[in-house]
Amino acid sequence: MSYKLGCMVLALTMVVAWSGVARATDDSAKGAARELANEGKRDYDAGRFEDAGHKFQRAYEVAKVPTLAVWAARALAKCGQLVAASELYRQATHLTTNDLWVGNAQQRAQADAEKELAELQPRIPRLRVRVEGAAADDVEVTIDDVKLASALYGFEISKDPGRRRIVGKRGGETTEQTIELGEGERKQAVLTFKAALADKLPIGETDQARLAADQGKLVSPERRDELVTATPAPARSGGAQRTWGWVAVGVGAAGLITGAVTGIVVAADSGLRNDCPNNTCDSSKSDKANTYNLMRNLSTVGFIVGGVGVAVGVTLLLWAPKHEAAPQMALWLGPGTAGFKGAF
Repeated sequence: MSYKLGCMVLALTMVVAWSGVARATDDSAKGAARELANEGKRDYDAGRFEDAGHKFQRAYEVAKVPTLAVWAARALAKCGQLVAASELYRQATHLTTNDLWVGNAQQRAQADAEKELAELQPRIPRLRVRVEGAAADDVEVTIDDVKLASALYGFEISKDPGRRRIVGKRGGETTEQTIELGEGERKQAVLTFKAALADKLPIGETDQARLAADQGKLVSPERRDELVTATPAPARSGGAQRTWGWVAVGVGAAGLITGAVTGIVVAADSGLRNDCPNNTCDSSKSDKANTYNLMRNLSTVGFIVGGVGVAVGVTLLLWAPKHEAAPQMALWLGPGTAGFKGAF
């Protein structure tokens, strides 16, 4: 559309739209809005988009019609103000019919607004601001000197392309970050504060401070190292004592079984009893004497070891703390052998 034709169409649209609204808007206001719209169109065609945007927006404040909202949005988009342009496009699509709507010009403008908004949205950058080391309510965040609501911390928000300066303040502490946003980009700014939660805890609440340090929440690295260093060694548990108790019981049980088995073998062997009456063996039968003495000694030692092992094991188990699960133990007995197995 040429410059003259565009101005003519815009002027005719405004004249037709405002011809019958004297009661809604006085003549001087209508005349001023008409002149602003015409000047804005001339500036837009000449490439002076910033001036055009200001004039279209001022005219739109007087007459809420889609045509003015669309032209204002186009001018703002040319200036890189994509967020404001998208809002004007949305307003244009949501405007309802009033006395200024004459003919189909406003309906066509609404259709243009919907189409151009869909084309503009992918170009709008998105920025996420995260706060670490401090509660959201304790921090004030600004983006290009405009305050950001704390409810939006951690969520993506629409921002115009260009360099964005993000500043966070908590009391006397300030942290900032500068991010360059290109069209369609998604970036994140992280504002980190030195958390002071552990320092503010009353005396007697160091456990909570250590827990916060373990979880990495609201505690600075320096404070976290201090808390970890100051944490006392854990108290000795009864697990080891119970383990040794069960070992002793197993050894004792094996000794008792060994003593009993060897005793039974000696008692059941009639040859040994006949050749060695009254526990005395005939020297002429040395092999049987050696066997008898060996079995008898094994039985005696087995009973002694078994008795001591069981006594020590039971004592350790009775005196061990009971807050941990006890180890599992199982005895086994085989031909001429005995032992135990378990999990500790």
